[in-house]
Amino acid sequence: MEFSVKSGSPEKQRSACIVVGVFEPRRLSPVAEQLDKISDGYISSLLRRGDLEGKPGQMLLLHQVPGVLSERVLLVGCGKERELGERQYKEIIQKTISTLNETGSMEAVCFLTELHVKGRDTYWKVRQAVEATKDGLYTFDQFKSNKPETRRPLRKLVFNVPTRRELSLGEKAISHGLAIASGVKASKDLGNMPPNIANPAYLASQARKLVAWPMITRQ
Repeated sequence: MEFSVKSGSPEKQRSACIVVGVFEPRRLSPVAEQLDKISDGYISSLLRRGDLEGKPGQMLLLHQVPGVLSERVLLVGCGKERELGERQYKEIIQKTISTLNETGSMEAVCFLTELHVKGRDTYWKVRQAVEATKDGLYTFDQFKSNKPETRRPLRKLVFNVPTRRELSLGEKAISHGLAIASGVKASKDLGNMPPNIANPAYLASQARKLVAWPMITRQ
């Protein structure tokens, strides 16, 4: 999976999919409002019809939205705007990634990192989005002879940040998020290994490899 950050308006994005939020009850996020405006009210008309309420985790995939350059628009239910906290944000990201991975969209631009999460900044939102994405896509099939394959899986994810001044912050968040996710994956892999392989000798060898890394210090 390739991650990157950018700062741009949704109507100018040429992507397989744009991801934007919708709050309860059927309230468009600022970015979704921009798309609704250039589509001449197409999105809001669907919401009025009852296609999406905006409850946490609800998804509505739209194809060929009028005036939008991207092939698809994924509307993501985010619950009540004032109640969007850390746990709910992470759960929404994971559900979004799972949905994207099943749509055939190999790349997407995600505007959920522009949502207001109580007490959290852009760095935190981007880093958590990276961690939640890696966690949501985690599989352990090392010992399976027939490994399941997703048709046209998600390969590239771009997180949008509100201003160009925050690009460096977003890049740092991606770097840190990938490092943390790598550690989490290593721990999960060890936990999922059968005991005849993950025996004390194997665990000791893995510990020695960690100590040999230049960024690891012993205390």
